[in-house]
Formats: sequence, structure tokens, C-alpha cells
Amino acid sequence: MYILLLPLLAAPLAARPFDSLPPARTRVAYEPAGRAVTITVGPFRLPAMGHDHDMMMMMMDEWAEDRSDLVTWPADTWLQGFQLRVVDGAGRELSRRLLHHWAVIDVDRRELVYPVAHRVMGGGAESGDVRLPPTVGVPLPAGHRLQAFFMWHNDSDQDLEAVYLRLTITWLPGNLQPRPAPVLPFWADVDFHPGEGGANRYDVPPGGSTRVAEFTVPVSGHLLVLSGHLHDYGASIRVEDAQTGEILARVTARRDADGTVRGVSRELLGLWGPGPHLEANRRYLIVVVYDNPTRTPLTGVMGVIGGLFQPDDVRAWPAVDPTNPDYQRDLAGFLRASTVAMANRTRMLP
Repeated sequence: MYILLLPLLAAPLAARPFDSLPPARTRVAYEPAGRAVTITVGPFRLPAMGHDHDMMMMMMDEWAEDRSDLVTWPADTWLQGFQLRVVDGAGRELSRRLLHHWAVIDVDRRELVYPVAHRVMGGGAESGDVRLPPTVGVPLPAGHRLQAFFMWHNDSDQDLEAVYLRLTITWLPGNLQPRPAPVLPFWADVDFHPGEGGANRYDVPPGGSTRVAEFTVPVSGHLLVLSGHLHDYGASIRVEDAQTGEILARVTARRDADGTVRGVSRELLGLWGPGPHLEANRRYLIVVVYDNPTRTPLTGVMGVIGGLFQPDDVRAWPAVDPTNPDYQRDLAGFLRASTVAMANRTRMLP
């Protein structure tokens, strides 16, 4: 779940539907026996951008006005995982790399690191599906309002028509006994600017560079899982204790010989023990490393970590403050971007 949750997160964008296609719509299918909800959004047309980064940025600006309604989650549940697929009109699976990044936000819960709306699940082109063990779960109370966002990135030379996004979310009933241990997705960006769209992207000179940002957490707890989001030529991301210099966790990029990032490792820090313990209000660092063997700068790269955090006391998680300026700027940035509602026709989960 945000183990992936990579959050990613300049305000994400969605491709506009073809003028000749039916309007994009959201369909929701409930599968009580499998305790799953499948959300299908589309159709969309993905214009070919080739490998032209400037064209991608121009198209992002052009598509930044569509948005949808919030959706109220209908029941107390423990979210267990998700499976994301990109498919064509016949249901045939397409490349996951068509989806640059996506996120589902819960506007009624704040993030761990930032006082903004919680990214409850999400990922990038290189992140995979998520399935938690039944001993842990992400609490999602009835009444919380969700919204989904995503940005396409068709870097091929061919337009793609009638493309759909299919998201399946699995859950456990809120009254399950014994209760799962509560865990919450989190993320941190090496260059976060709430509500400023692409401002969390930066450039890397020839030879590469290391970028560092400091963060704190408002509640103590254990870091159970860590992964990340890097662009091509990205090398690694690590979390350090700013006071001692100790490396608490590190993930690395899986790259092709040409520098294309195919994935980022996922560290299961809580598999054999409790995982690193982060203390409330203690200073930590996110350190992002890029190797740039080319003779020109890499433009518009990102460095984001995402994972699962188990608070020592979930009741100590700070309440969301809708009046906080960062919260308002962040949400306004999402709403300026193209958005897709999780479901306008939600009914109670069985």
C-alpha cells in the first residue's frame, strides 16, 4: 500500500479522453467473497510523446484543469493491498510504464512527515502491487473521503487509444478478531513544495550528485518497509539519523545498462525484527544519489521514499488540520491537476 505508496508527488495528472471516445468514467465492482473492490477508469487516449521530456512537461501543463468529486469510504475496514493494471478496451494488459505515477489520497487523515492529506496508496511506473500479511492492516474508517490521481507517460512513438486504469483494493472487516496491528503508509520527498506541481523536480549535473533533505515525524514508531521512486540514472535513496549519521535504511535502483530505472528495491525492515525506530521530533535525513554519465544535465528528476510505519500508539497520530497552509496548498495543487474519483456510486461494503 504505500509500501509502495510512492507517492510521488508533485500533483499528478491524467490524460484527457479522446474527443471521439466516450467520456472517461469510473466503474466500481464489489467482490464480497474476495473482500475486494475493483475500480476501472477510462477510456483515455495517450498521445505519443516519444522521449521528448519538454513535450511531456508541456502536455502536463495543458491537462491540469480536470478534477472530480470526493468519495466517502463506506465502512470500517483494514486495507490489505492493491493490484494495479493498465489495460486496453479488450482487457489486454499494457505496459505498466505508461503510468508515470498515481496516488489515492485520504483528505481526512494527515501524512506522517508533512501536515498534508494522507497518500493512502499509490506508486510509480517501477513500483509493484502490494499484499500485506493479515497480521497488519491500514485502518480506513467509514466516512473518510478519498480521491484518486494519476499521470500517464506514453514515451513511445505511437498514440494509444481507449486505455483503462484498473485498480483492485483488498480489505478485511473492521471488526476482525484478533485485530491486525495498525500500520500506515508514509512518504518523504527530497525536494517537497506543497501545491507547486512540478516544483519537486530538480536537475542533476553531468557526473551525478547527492541531494539531502531533513525531516521529522510527529509520532514515534517503527519503519517496517521502505522503497522509493527514482528517475533514469537514479542510484539509491537512504534514510539517516541526522544527529549520529547512522544509516537506518537504504534502497537501490534496478537499472538497465543504458541507465533506465526498471525498479527500486523494497526493504522489508520489519521482517526479522521490529525495524528501525524513529523518534518523534528527532531529525532525520533523506539522501538521494544520481549517477549521470552523460555530458548534459538530467532535468526534472525526483527522489522520494515511501513505506509502512507502525506507530507506537496510533491514537497519537496527529489529527488533520484543514486550515494548515501547507494542507490547503497541497490539496489545491491536487485539485488543479487532472483527477479521477474513486467512485461516485459507492455502496456499503458487505
